[in-house]
Amino acid sequence: MKLAIETYALRAKFGDEQALRLIKSAGFDGVDYSFYYTSEDSPIVGEGYLEHARKVRGWLDECGLTCRQAHAPFRFVYGEAMDESEPHYREIVRAMEAASVLGVEQIIVHSVRPPKEEDTVAYNLQYFKSFEPYCARFGVRIAVENLFMRDKKRGCFRGRFATPASLCDFVRLLGSPHFVACIDVGHAALTGMEPEDFIDGMEPGVLKALHIQDTDYRDDRHVLPYMADLNWDGIMSALRRIGYDGELTFEVFHFFERVPEGLVPEALRYAAAVGRYLTDRAGI
Repeated sequence: MKLAIETYALRAKFGDEQALRLIKSAGFDGVDYSFYYTSEDSPIVGEGYLEHARKVRGWLDECGLTCRQAHAPFRFVYGEAMDESEPHYREIVRAMEAASVLGVEQIIVHSVRPPKEEDTVAYNLQYFKSFEPYCARFGVRIAVENLFMRDKKRGCFRGRFATPASLCDFVRLLGSPHFVACIDVGHAALTGMEPEDFIDGMEPGVLKALHIQDTDYRDDRHVLPYMADLNWDGIMSALRRIGYDGELTFEVFHFFERVPEGLVPEALRYAAAVGRYLTDRAGI
């Protein structure tokens, strides 16, 4: 199994070029390119986004890194227009086009939270289907992720596509090979399912992307495996049982937040070692 890591935390510290070189030196095979947490005038999704994407592709190729997965911006909210007249929609389309330059196979796009009186599934079917022509044009799939919402009144988390059945059903309703699924193992834990049970419940061929992070079941921690409470032997065994054929992708930006720049190379090497340990133990 190939080992990848998202780029946001390292890009924020070093910029794209140096971040990619550090990732390669640490022993990763590839990256999940993060188009999120950028300003709207950033070259990543603003004017000049294709020029920037070509630069990133050049750095990837020089480093010998793959980029099979990416993560779209998630500023779009309920009620905004589902077309390129809406800036938050347009930046997702730009991310999809830029992702195609990077060689991405699937890009994670977050579903939208409608008001209580609106049907979540119906609204999001319309939302995701609106991107289907862009999937065909750019040659990338969209991966639907299991998400969580904080219920401040009750002090708990509620999920969106928070069971394998609801996630698989939604992908099936989209009715197109342009749509697949992404499981964030931490989100599964927050919204009431053990990640290994969530993985075991997925239908063959639907799960094509992962966000690997550890959590304490109390918040969305995004730290390295073995830094919190998830059952990593169980998670890796479940991936083996269902025949998962994608990458093991770390989304652990909080792990790097307080690491001084001078220690980031060593922290990255440790992260890669954790990834290899996981895949070796699972035999995948």
